[in-house]
Amino acid sequence: MNIQQGDRVLVNVAPFIGSKSRGKESIPCGVLAVSGDQIHVRSQEPYRSVSLWVSSEWIDVPSKPKRQLAFSSR
Repeated sequence: MNIQQGDRVLVNVAPFIGSKSRGKESIPCGVLAVSGDQIHVRSQEPYRSVSLWVSSEWIDVPSKPKRQLAFSSR
C-alpha cells in the first residue's frame, strides 16, 4: 500500500478507542505524515477532529475521492 501525505484513507476504529482488536467500523482520515510503517492521520467530518499516529495495519481501504459527474447539454 503506497500511502502519502495528503491522501485520504479509512482507518479502523480500534486505535481511536484504544482497542487491540479490529472493530467493524472505519473512520475517514486525512494523512498528515508518513514515517516508515507509522502514519499520522486526522479524522474528518462527521467525526470530531483527532490526530494520532497509527500503524499501517489499521488502514482498512484507501478512501477514493468522490467523482463529480459531468453533464452535457445537447
